[in-house]
Parts: sequence; structure tokens; C-alpha cells
Amino acid sequence: MKTLDKKYDRKYLPKEFNPKNENELKSIYQNLLDYDIQSLQDLESFLEFWSELAAVVDEAGSLAYVNMTVDTKNKAAESEYLHIVENIYPITDPFENSLKEKFLSSPFIDKLDNQYYALFIKRTKSEKEIYRQENVDLFVQDAKLSQTYQKITGSWMVDYEGKKYTVQQMAIFQENQDRIIREQSYHARVNVHLKDKDALEDLFDEMLKVRTQTARNAGFANYRDYAFVLKGRFDYTPQDCLNMHEGIAETLVPLISEWTKEKCSKLGITSLRPWDLYVDPDGYGAIKAFENDNELCDKVEKVFSSLHPLTGAYFKYMRENKLLDLSSREGKAPGGYMTELSERRVPFIFMNAVGSKRDVDTLLHEAGHSFHAFQAREQILKSYRSSPLEFAEVASMSMELLGRPYFHYVYKPEEITRVKREQLIKIVEFFPFMSMIDSFQHWVYTTEDNGREARGKKWQELNRKFQPYLDMSGLDEIEKTRWQYPHVYTSPFYYIEYGIAQLGALQVWRNSLQNEKEAVEYYLKALSLGGSAPLPELFQSGNISFVMDKKSLQDLVDLIKKQISE
Repeated sequence: MKTLDKKYDRKYLPKEFNPKNENELKSIYQNLLDYDIQSLQDLESFLEFWSELAAVVDEAGSLAYVNMTVDTKNKAAESEYLHIVENIYPITDPFENSLKEKFLSSPFIDKLDNQYYALFIKRTKSEKEIYRQENVDLFVQDAKLSQTYQKITGSWMVDYEGKKYTVQQMAIFQENQDRIIREQSYHARVNVHLKDKDALEDLFDEMLKVRTQTARNAGFANYRDYAFVLKGRFDYTPQDCLNMHEGIAETLVPLISEWTKEKCSKLGITSLRPWDLYVDPDGYGAIKAFENDNELCDKVEKVFSSLHPLTGAYFKYMRENKLLDLSSREGKAPGGYMTELSERRVPFIFMNAVGSKRDVDTLLHEAGHSFHAFQAREQILKSYRSSPLEFAEVASMSMELLGRPYFHYVYKPEEITRVKREQLIKIVEFFPFMSMIDSFQHWVYTTEDNGREARGKKWQELNRKFQPYLDMSGLDEIEKTRWQYPHVYTSPFYYIEYGIAQLGALQVWRNSLQNEKEAVEYYLKALSLGGSAPLPELFQSGNISFVMDKKSLQDLVDLIKKQISE
């Protein structure tokens, strides 16, 4: 597709400008700060210049992060990433604040197209209000602590049955029909974590100090309230989140408890242990969805091409331009993500595939994020080329569900019904875990008694409330560390977005069951808006609603139950 090869040449910056050179960076920022604004046209050019510079700096940071996470043992990559964190961002942050002041004080700001720029102005004012120079060093400390988490967890290797496995590769044993193998492999994997649990506790203690001080410097009583403003959460409150947690506890936990009883009965066990979570209760064993990256990509490309010509073209472009790093290997950071290479305006996908059906869902998910980046790449403002996470995750979670009619390209005929059923069950089971992660963060950042002992006890309390069907008896030490989740460390307060977005994605899926072509067109249209509209409008543009209430949750769960029964 012609537009995918489009080059976004620098209009304001010299071609040879290197954003990692501190002196060059300061000089360019000063030029932008001194930019003469004598008219509306000048102000619009200033914003273009600003967006171009932000994109170039952001891409340098993204590439450094990618290189660091694909190989946490690479000292050069680690040094490069730390250079960005320690030397570049402390330059950009104060300049960015000064640019916001310059923009907000311009007499021509009222002449901008209010329909397009209103949200940018609102966000800029909000960011300006909470900026504090003394927090710049704290941001650096936080980023370095997050990198330490990546380094610790990226080093984890499991010795099992005479072989070494990454933590991700161990997941396949959790689908084995032999319960002894499941239990032994579970302990082998968890024990690697337990060896570092104290180091991770120490790390989080440092994070708490840094984040709490950051919030206080900005005039907030706690980090939660600061984070809500920092993330631009204009459309919902902390109380809305807490209410959503309660709705999930009341609506979904009893349902999952009933499903668990059925599963235990089929498995012939008296209670569901953590090593029983992923085994098929009907005895079919693990599904090997693919053997290697190439086979995985071949299969999902057929899914995307069948869904819509654009999604197929986008994924093909990513394959051809080496914008994918999919396989799990020693030294690679855990998890998965999509990041945008902002100057080139192309996405990059990182994940840890081991051949399981969950890897297929992960690639569908991250590809949804990448399609979002492609669709929004023509937005004028760099900040509009991505959306708030509550809608960004709609892009990804919808794609997991929109791919369902084309699973025959991925799985054997006899596997499809089972895969579809398990996918819907896992969506329901996700909501309580999301509530636990979000509830834990609300608690840990708003209470004084949040030391390591209290953290372990709080997680056990949440486990009893949101996962009472999971038997953790005799596993206290393990249970008390299950909150040590990547998002809690590296992306604080990033988890409720998944819950909100899942409700949006289920609506997209519901629409597709009525008219797939129309639903996909609405979906792509909404993605093209990027972050240029408030959350309720972004949802509305996709022919869905921004909801967090118990009734909407119940309606969508009823749809899932109906689909499972059929």
C-alpha cells in the first residue's frame, strides 16, 4: 500500500540533528523556544515544529527501550537507554514545560480551530499545572528503577527436567494433563521468582518513596491523585474505579466460582490450585498453535487480510520491515508491548512467543495497537497520534475478538470451538484479576502502612475477595508475592484501562456479530482519530459507549454466556 511507504521528512530540524547529543538538543529546543509567533499561521508552524521535535526525541527513547528489552544482557544497549534517561530526559522536561508556557500565553491561541485543538489545550494546561522542576530528577530515578525491574526479571531462567527455559516457555507445562507435571513445573517457575522476591520488595520500597515525593512536590496528598491528573483522566474518578471493582466482585466472581466447580468436577479434583488454571478440563491437552515466528506470522496475516484489506496490509508491512520481535529467549525482558517509532510513524511489536494459543491472542492484541498507530499517523499533533490508554486498549482487545471468525487459519478444525470458548472464559476471568491489580495500587499509594508485610497481606485479602475459587492454601510465601507484576513496577496505575477497554471491545465484538464489515469500518474510523477527542467521543466514533457501570458489565457478560452455551 503506497501510503505505508510514506516518508515523513524533517521540515524544521536539520537532517543531521542527533537527539542523543545534549548540546545539539539544547540548541534545537532553544530555537523552538525563541520561535517568533506573530500570527495564527506562526502559532500553527510552532506546533508543527514542536511535534516534529517531540517525535524525533521520542523515537530515540523508544529505540533505546526496544534495544534494552530485547536483550537485557546487552551492556551497550543498557548504557544507551540509561544515557537517554539520565541525560536527555532531564533536558527535555524543563524545555517542554517552557514550551507549554509559551504556547498557553500566545495571544493567538484563541484563534486556533477550537474543535481540533481544545483537548490539546486542556491537556497542556493540566500538565503545566502539575509540573515541578524538582520532579525531573525523581522521574529519572523512577525510570532507572523500572529498568532494574526489567533487568531482574529478564534474567530469570528455569531449570526443569535437565533443561533451561524462560519463564514464558514454562507456560506450556501448565496445560499438561498430568497434574504432577503441572505442579512440579509451577514450583520450578515460581521458585525463580521467589529467589528475587526480597530484591523486588526493596525495589518497590524505593519506587514508593520516589513516587510519593513526586506527588507531594506537585501539591497532592498521594500518588494516586497525582497519577490521575498526570494521565489526563478527565472522564472518570478514583471512586468510579472502586465502584467498578465492586461490580465485578458482585457480578463475575460468583459466575467464575460456578465455572470452577464444573472444571474441578471434570478434572476429578477437590479444589482449583494455581497449577490447574490453564489445563483443559475435557482432557484434550495443550494446543501447539505454531512452531516458529514465521508460521505464527503466516497464520495471523491471513486472519488480518480476511478481516480488512488495511489490517492485512499493515501487518504485511511490519513483517517486511522487521518491526516484529516475537520469540521468547534468554535475556529478553518479559511481557509484550507495542511502541511507536514516532519520527517514522511506524509501530514495533515486542513479545515472548513460545507456541501457545495465548501467544496468538497476544499477537492479535499488539497488532491491534499497531493498527491504531498506522491509522492515526496523519494527525498533525504528535500527541494526537496516540490515544488515552482506555481507548488504546480497545484497539488491541477488539482485534482479539474480531479475529475469531478466522481462527480456522490458525487452529485445527477440532480445536476451534475449544479455543473460542476458552478465550471468552479468560476474558471473564481477567476482570477480577484486573480489579486486584488496580485495587492494590489504589491501596498502596493512599495508605501509610504499605510496607512489605502489609503488601503481602493486602494481596491475600484481595485474593480472597476476587479469586475465592483459587486454592492457595500452603502457598503463603508465593501468594504474598503475586502482586509483583510488571505493570505495578513499570507503569503505575496502568491496569484499570484494560477493564474499561475490555467493555468497549466486547461492544465492538457484539456489533460485529450483527454486521462485521460495518463494525470493522467503525473501529478503523475511531482509531484514525488517535487522541484528538475526549474518551466518550472516541468510543462513540466506534459506535460503542464509554461505560464502567455494573449493568453494562452484566449485559456484556450475558452475551459471553450466550455465546459459550451456543
